[in-house]
Amino acid sequence: MKDTKELAAIAAVVAIMTQEPFDSFQERQIPQIQTAWQSWGARQTMQYRDITQRRIIKRAR
Repeated sequence: MKDTKELAAIAAVVAIMTQEPFDSFQERQIPQIQTAWQSWGARQTMQYRDITQRRIIKRAR
């Protein structure tokens, strides 16, 4: 019984030592730089959302 436990412990340690590393580090992708038009469109969208949320735009009745 003692020999089987020792053998199992040794086998577990050997299996852990021969295992490939599981933490694969991946570098972050470089974000794409926005063009002038994309930047302008994003600003316009955010401004329109802000105006809409503040209800500055008056609805036609």
